[in-house]
Amino acid sequence: MIVLSLTAIIVSTVITFSIATELFIIFWIALAMFQNFAVGIFLSDRAAIVPIYISESKTIAATVAILMMLPVALSNMKRFTHPLRWYAVYAVVILGHVTSLGGATLPYLRNFLLPLATLLLVVAMTAGWGEKRRLDLASAIVRFGTVILAVGTFCEMLAGAQTWRTILHADKNSALNSLSTVTNFFGWRIERTGGFLVEPTNAGYIAAALIIIAVILVRSAGPQHRSGMYLCAVFCFWVLLMSGAKSGLLMLLIAATSAIAYSRAKSVWGGLTLGWIGATVLVAAYVAAIKGPAAIASAVSNPLSILGGDSTTYHLAGFIAGLKHAFTSILGGGIGVGGNFARIAGATNSQWILTGGESSWGVLAYQAGLLGIILFLATIASLCKHLGSRSAILISAWSSSAMFAEALFGPQVAGVILVVAALLLSDSAVRSRHDNNVGAERLVQQEHG
Repeated sequence: MIVLSLTAIIVSTVITFSIATELFIIFWIALAMFQNFAVGIFLSDRAAIVPIYISESKTIAATVAILMMLPVALSNMKRFTHPLRWYAVYAVVILGHVTSLGGATLPYLRNFLLPLATLLLVVAMTAGWGEKRRLDLASAIVRFGTVILAVGTFCEMLAGAQTWRTILHADKNSALNSLSTVTNFFGWRIERTGGFLVEPTNAGYIAAALIIIAVILVRSAGPQHRSGMYLCAVFCFWVLLMSGAKSGLLMLLIAATSAIAYSRAKSVWGGLTLGWIGATVLVAAYVAAIKGPAAIASAVSNPLSILGGDSTTYHLAGFIAGLKHAFTSILGGGIGVGGNFARIAGATNSQWILTGGESSWGVLAYQAGLLGIILFLATIASLCKHLGSRSAILISAWSSSAMFAEALFGPQVAGVILVVAALLLSDSAVRSRHDNNVGAERLVQQEHG
């Protein structure tokens, strides 16, 4: 069974990649988005552990594709040496914080390293593509993702949330990372749906990301895409509301803030910083409205003091706790220590939240220390500078939302966002770097002529 399953994934990857890069990317996104659904179908009353070839099929496919695309990617990567150098230093620091390969080390290595590596590889693979080809694929991803989200949500509504979760064994295995089916928003109770994603929060994040991408494409793509993008945005907003993902709504606000920041800021760092500050203010203001302004001040000294009453308090507490640890223990706690995987293993709130849980920035800062988080931000800034404003807006929205959501570093959400961010690379950015390289080569030839 194991050999057959692995062979099926590898062969499917080779075939789709050989036919067209576009086909493989759609195939990979399908693997990522249907992961939890596949896990739920596989589980039974007797099966408590999901085989890695089921839960990590997308990682296996990505690894095979990386090996296949590496020769072309390395050649094209010369155009993007600055962000590649920053990423290389960041990756070395992350790997240097590995103390063992047990527990959650490998999942966190994947979450910390794979998203930005995927972005760089897709940028390199598609750098020679024309603008139309890249935008066509981005539009196809939005349409495909919208269909998966909308159909899944509709099916869950027909079956009923509890019946749907029972069929998919959503509460039998912590690997599904399932949450409650109800959320509270200023006293308004919302029955949550996750559809084929099973986990409502991830469904909300992806829906929010697709809305952001659709809006960008309306402004960038040709008229043949606009009506489709408007329709996708409407369906995704419906999915976002049904998922009850407050963080997804926050992501939309952050994206709007990022767009305004980039249109007004005089530098990449200025635009990113405004987006990060805006995200912090929005979350803090929401928690203050629920818990009272004094709670924010007490959270700085004791992050655990704000827990309870709303899930957003956990995100803010994990963010604060992770950063505090990075400043007090600069070397970090080591990759795989704490975070949401500690919760899955049954850790208490103090063991989980105080290690940065529920915040991608928090858990990265806790595990890789101050240097790790600084290099991550520097890599993000370099990517935004070299890829252009369209990609930068999406990367900024992703990194800002990740401050208060650990799921944003996971392959389901990060895969969709960062693959499209790579495709939104501005044509002028590619040409300018290409022209500079050609000009430099001609200058050297003249000097030695």
